[in-house]
Amino acid sequence: MTTDRDESPAPVEAARVRAAFADRSTLEHEGAGLRLAVDGARPFLLVLRAREPRDPLTHLAVGEASYLVAEHDADPEAVRRAVRLVASAGGEAHGSFLVLELWAGGREFRILGPDGPAPATVSALERGLLDLDVTGDGDPGWQRADVVVERTDARHPPDREPLLSVTELHELGVLFLGLEVPSLYRDPETGDLYPVFLRRLSHGLSRVVRSAVFEFVKVQTGAELPSYRALGRRSLGAAVWEADRALAEIDASFDVLLLVAPTNNQAAWERFRDGGYEREPDFHYRLLPIDPDLLKRRLYNVRLEAIDDPAAWRLLRDKREELDKQISLLADRNSPDFLQGSIRLFGHMKDSLRERAEEILAEVGRPGPAPRERRVGAEEFGELARREFDHYRERYADFASEVQIRPDLVGLMVSSGRLLIGRDLALSPGRVDALLQHEVGTHVLTFVNGAAQPLVQLSHGLADYDELQEGLGVLAEYLVGGLTAPRLRLLAARVVAVDARMQGAGFVETFRRLHHDHGFTAGTAFGIAARVYQGGGFTRDMIYLRGFVSVVEYLRDGGELEPLYIGKIAARHLEVMRELRERGVLRPPPLLPRFLERPEARERLQALRDGLPIHAMVSNSPERASA
Repeated sequence: MTTDRDESPAPVEAARVRAAFADRSTLEHEGAGLRLAVDGARPFLLVLRAREPRDPLTHLAVGEASYLVAEHDADPEAVRRAVRLVASAGGEAHGSFLVLELWAGGREFRILGPDGPAPATVSALERGLLDLDVTGDGDPGWQRADVVVERTDARHPPDREPLLSVTELHELGVLFLGLEVPSLYRDPETGDLYPVFLRRLSHGLSRVVRSAVFEFVKVQTGAELPSYRALGRRSLGAAVWEADRALAEIDASFDVLLLVAPTNNQAAWERFRDGGYEREPDFHYRLLPIDPDLLKRRLYNVRLEAIDDPAAWRLLRDKREELDKQISLLADRNSPDFLQGSIRLFGHMKDSLRERAEEILAEVGRPGPAPRERRVGAEEFGELARREFDHYRERYADFASEVQIRPDLVGLMVSSGRLLIGRDLALSPGRVDALLQHEVGTHVLTFVNGAAQPLVQLSHGLADYDELQEGLGVLAEYLVGGLTAPRLRLLAARVVAVDARMQGAGFVETFRRLHHDHGFTAGTAFGIAARVYQGGGFTRDMIYLRGFVSVVEYLRDGGELEPLYIGKIAARHLEVMRELRERGVLRPPPLLPRFLERPEARERLQALRDGLPIHAMVSNSPERASA
């Protein structure tokens, strides 16, 4: 797709407009009080004749694929010429064309359409406005505005001349609709704006307008679009890329998992063991590489208010809020406020999750003594990971990652696409494949897939991406036959430990519950508790089981796996990802996990879809889980 940009005081050239429709390319023009954007693949134009400088409805108009915004002092004749030019060229290219003019009005929505039976477009617009929800949670909490449909030839603002005459509409094959938007976003007495409400209203109206345009496209033109979502802009503006880069730089300046993880875990365990499991461990942490106050200043200097694309704004707004919570969490490390910050970041414990964890601990038998066998160390596991990297690199040349063996780390971790391995790693051979697919086939792979997309956030991680990531990681363990009974019990025990910390239990009490009540070895119980009590109460560990349960439910409902691997996303972002793919902003992921090619993995996936209970997904291997 190409974009023809022009900033000139001269009127837009007819040849350029016709070329945009002929080539299905995009055109942008600004000058003489007009801002015009044309997407030649979209047979519609949204028009706003501003009534004042910085008309609040401008934000809605410029978020669409094709629009004409005329400043309040623009030459009326120049506006009419531009609309006629675009409508004529669009009608020739698509067989029919829709022009929708909007303006601010009183306290109700007014749809102005042609005489006779209401077109499907009008009906879709009416339905959408009646169902309009500006809060996103199904409970608007505001006085819904009435929706009135008028059949009239006067489909323009009452204080303006029509842009096209009825005769011109018939000649050009254009459906012209007017939409008066109630000024609910202003204080009726002072005229002051309600900015948050205005943004929500603009985003909600955008979905309504696109749904109505899609009805027009289906019925009146030959354009082939998968859904109304595809009617959004095929490219994101400079404000999006600027904010995306700025947030990514802030995100890359610290690593929450590393900064919360103790550096003296082994020494703390030995002192706890030698003290008879009676004294709270004293954890030490890395020095913070950031100044939280200065970083927050940078964070809120990122100009999200300049973003006019609703989908992009939603993603980046959510990410900014998450970064704010993460920075506050690190500032409160090892203080009483840390636990509440962690709950704000990862959510509260639901009764259903706690009950599921307790059921697993009751239904999945405790393992017997671990068999004596050789262990797979850090170097050997690192070499196996490099072989996985080589496989993916053969399929996708831009696959880039590295293995680092670290003396200051326990276990395994993926950070910015790098596989970090604790120097003292010692794995049972039966856990190696499962952990490779969890760490490389999920975490590293989604980093690489995200890096292939134009939005940097898809590799760094959208807000709340951790839960889906860990759910997919556990799914990978199950699909390769590596979800052992000890491993599933471990995930359940993490939930129990998080719940205990939230309820105010101390470290020793939680350790005893895990060790004595649930039969975990002293070392494993310490490891589980240490992860939960680090920093002052790190509740992240409940997301493994919570994420796995969510993924299982998603797959049983018919969900597809491929969209989950597009990058580091949360489940709630799937609809936005679908929209951006249909608009052509995002591409399909270049890689899918290697293990999905295994016949036994496909069989296990089908068993899951058919309703196999989670406690029955364990393999028969006696191997112990890695904490």
